[in-house]
Amino acid sequence: MAAQMKYRNGENSGYGSAGFIPIAVRQPKRNFLRLAWLAIRSRLISLRRLYYVRVWGMDIDPTAWFSLRVEFDRTHPSGIHIGRESYVAFGAVLLTHDMTRGIYADTRVGARCFIGAHSILMPGVAIGDGSIVGAGSVVTRDVPPGCIVAGNPARIVKQGIKTYRFGCLWDWETLSKHGAPPGS
Repeated sequence: MAAQMKYRNGENSGYGSAGFIPIAVRQPKRNFLRLAWLAIRSRLISLRRLYYVRVWGMDIDPTAWFSLRVEFDRTHPSGIHIGRESYVAFGAVLLTHDMTRGIYADTRVGARCFIGAHSILMPGVAIGDGSIVGAGSVVTRDVPPGCIVAGNPARIVKQGIKTYRFGCLWDWETLSKHGAPPGS
């Protein structure tokens, strides 16, 4: 049975139809309480970003978002760098120091990246633009641009991906319906 979806023009189309255009943004719930919570959350993140940037000296782009439960290392706070349109999920830890080895190094997250829940980025690691770090990963080495990494220690799962805002995959709808394309 082919999946049927309703599109903006009102017609129903399946994945195989000629007029199919994947829409990468789902329509979220828009009731009053949801909108109020989103407005409050957005304000809290803006205030926390301002606090991290002004008080601690971290380099967090104004378009980057992060969970209110993320842990940024405050021992060497000027070593945190987060690029534009990136998202750091809850429970993630970005470290910039290692007391046992006496290392103080900058940890960088590139543009349009996603750092999964409860991931750990070790000191001196650089995440390339458009990369995704899977949940629970421990990143001990630099991640090249356009890669998905996962595991402990994090290893490359897939290369050559393309992301947009907050590290979302461009072709997530196609991959979820048909699986990975041949040869990948």
